[in-house]
Amino acid sequence: MKKMCVFVILFSLAVFVQAKKLASLVELLNPDAMVIGNNRLYITEGTSIYIYSLGDFRLVKKFGKEGEGPQEFKIVPFSRLLAFPYNDKIYISSYARLSIFSRDGDFITEFKTIPFTNNRPFRDIFVGTASGRGEAGQNVVTIYLFNEKFVKLKELYVTDFQVGESFSLDLPINSFEFLPYRDRLYVTAGKEGLVIDVFDEKGSKLSRIKKDYNPLKVTEEFKNKTLEWFKTDLRYKNFWDFMKKRISFKTYFPAINYMFIEDQRIYILTHKKEGGNTECLVMDLKGNELKRVFLPCPDNYGMDYLPRYGFCNGNFYCLVENEDGESWELHMTEIK
Repeated sequence: MKKMCVFVILFSLAVFVQAKKLASLVELLNPDAMVIGNNRLYITEGTSIYIYSLGDFRLVKKFGKEGEGPQEFKIVPFSRLLAFPYNDKIYISSYARLSIFSRDGDFITEFKTIPFTNNRPFRDIFVGTASGRGEAGQNVVTIYLFNEKFVKLKELYVTDFQVGESFSLDLPINSFEFLPYRDRLYVTAGKEGLVIDVFDEKGSKLSRIKKDYNPLKVTEEFKNKTLEWFKTDLRYKNFWDFMKKRISFKTYFPAINYMFIEDQRIYILTHKKEGGNTECLVMDLKGNELKRVFLPCPDNYGMDYLPRYGFCNGNFYCLVENEDGESWELHMTEIK
């Protein structure tokens, strides 16, 4: 057992050492999220989209601003701009609209959608979130299949994340990520543990991936940093008196922190830490475990839930704020 512990620690340190700086992305000020696809980095910041080449990290294009025109986006309090690369295009979900661009940011078309929804393409239809009814009758985020007119076709998964006027916020959030990959849709059923349900394009459940995990207790440090985030974040601090009455904390961290699918692999980030790094479970598309590694992944608190990191070609890419706080860098860790 001691030898195994030593091996895990050494392996964790080796992964951490492999992390290296690739580029300084000097155009960024305060990025919200990063996604990888189409051999591009897509970084959202407010109502702007930055597109970088994954080959030489040059800025291909920056576009987007507040508004309702073809290359303008509207966001409202408690919402963010969401980007999703799919089939050599980039889909941008904003308030009541889904906009489609070429992989390099040329406008193609747009659709009006239901307000306060997050939509993305899946084959010839769409998958996304909207309000539904939870087990106790409360309004909760629910994942649906939608047709081309964004009419609900089928309910896929009912989360426990409350919405509406009487919501309460139990943190950290149980994962409900939904990722189309090829002809399958992968949904994290986070309230049920380390569980991923696999659907076809008709919404029929094909299989379930379920793994054992050891629950980790939510720490006082996490609670304190979360509350501090709500008090100081520019988007939320003015709502602190309203939010503090609705925030509670789980006893245990959810099994799944975030899910990515790339290169026929499923990457599950958990809340487990080793040497300051975050555990990543790497599986094939059937859920067979390939390896576990520990990655230099930044922690998120409060409603800062969008990742500034991702996977491509067996590598982990992460946005890291420079120590001087005046620039952002792209770092990479090899995990092949």
